[in-house]
Amino acid sequence: MYYTRPLKGPPMYVSAHHIISVHYTLTDDDNALIDSTYDDNKPMVYLHGRGQMIIGFEQAVAKAGIGEKRNFTVAPNEGYGLRNVNNTQRIPIKYLKHEGKLSIGKAIHVNTDNGVKPGTVIKVGRFNVDVDMNHPLAGKNLTFEVEIVDIRKATKEETDHGHVHGDQGCNH
Repeated sequence: MYYTRPLKGPPMYVSAHHIISVHYTLTDDDNALIDSTYDDNKPMVYLHGRGQMIIGFEQAVAKAGIGEKRNFTVAPNEGYGLRNVNNTQRIPIKYLKHEGKLSIGKAIHVNTDNGVKPGTVIKVGRFNVDVDMNHPLAGKNLTFEVEIVDIRKATKEETDHGHVHGDQGCNH
């Protein structure tokens, strides 16, 4: 009995409505490591073109093929934005009990009208906490070393829901 492998289709490239698996290392201007998928050897998986990644990242990896490596730096205006010194909130401590002991510099998650947002404690009072609501990476140049591990077309359900489903993504 003969088995035939299906013919390979045309090469795939990073584009909208595709699920992209990437390994990356992220550093700042001082070459300090911010994040890396190589630590646990598990690539990051996302739906390209749906705003899951910062715009500068998506633009820089667009049209890359499987196995391709790219190095690039994303400026704040195409990353997490510029720091806004007025972007602080005073929050009653009772609304942050889920965060445990609060101290200056602690990264926390704040429930807002626009969903859960990251924040950093800048002052702890008796009843209230002042929180810097800028993203921790706001105002920073971000340097990525990226390797495209896999590309596949998103299913209709993934495209409709706007995120990855299955083993490497969310299951709802």
